[in-house]
Amino acid sequence: MKTSMVWKVTAVGVVLLFHLAVVGCRKNEPPRSQEGEAITLSALREVDNYQEILRKDPNNLQALINIGNLYFDTRQDQLAIDHYQRALSIDPRNVNVRTDMAVCYRRRGNPDKAVEELKKVISIDPRHAQSRYNLGVILIHDKNDIEGGIKAWEGLLENIPDYPYRDSLKAEITKMRVTVESMKPKTK
Repeated sequence: MKTSMVWKVTAVGVVLLFHLAVVGCRKNEPPRSQEGEAITLSALREVDNYQEILRKDPNNLQALINIGNLYFDTRQDQLAIDHYQRALSIDPRNVNVRTDMAVCYRRRGNPDKAVEELKKVISIDPRHAQSRYNLGVILIHDKNDIEGGIKAWEGLLENIPDYPYRDSLKAEITKMRVTVESMKPKTK
């Protein structure tokens, strides 16, 4: 079962996308998703396998999650969302599925829905680091809410003292605070 999120952090400017490597010449290129990402033949076979499982058992939670993850990885975000929603109707407290679904919403240009999903994750599991980090990124980069993003990241540091990227995130928060202060009008 996929337990870690695709979003990994090293700096604020990291683009939150997961790409499959495409190798080979154009005429032998693998099929593509609607968003243009390559779909490997093994991924196509896996999707077929999970679809067969779901035909027999439409509420198979693990199959719904796994096929959602395959669609996520191949950037077929609406199909991933559809399967994640079905999985969440069975297991609404699954924070990893909800976080991945938020990424899909963001990639589809709906940061408000992504923020809503990430806030649900945080209410379920305040120590879910990836959702707190992603919330900060979306607030800063998509919603232009720097203060809100900083607060999301400070909440991450407060709730997850052993966060592995703690020092770099603290440095980014400090840098952003300096930037925000320098943008404020100077008064005499």
